[in-house]
Amino acid sequence: MDGIIQYTVGAWKQKNKLSQSDQEIVCLLEQDLRETQGKPFGRGWQHLGPLKQYHKDAMHCHLTRDKVAVWKILVQRDGKSKKTVCQFEYLGTREKAPY
Repeated sequence: MDGIIQYTVGAWKQKNKLSQSDQEIVCLLEQDLRETQGKPFGRGWQHLGPLKQYHKDAMHCHLTRDKVAVWKILVQRDGKSKKTVCQFEYLGTREKAPY
């Protein structure tokens, strides 16, 4: 089952401010998140891990040496089925990251 990718308004604006090469890396991350239900362990992402101090189901990884992505993993239930939603909360420099 493929996951769903969403952005907060702030994260969407941050994504659009990234360089073209960084935006392409975010697209690759989106693809991995869809395939792995939000936890792309073992796929080569730098410093990938949970952020329990930020949110119960928050994850982060470094896109490049200076850029970071932070997302929440949410589960939406629709009757008997459930969908995994990865909601990007932050895309930007690690100095301003919310952790």
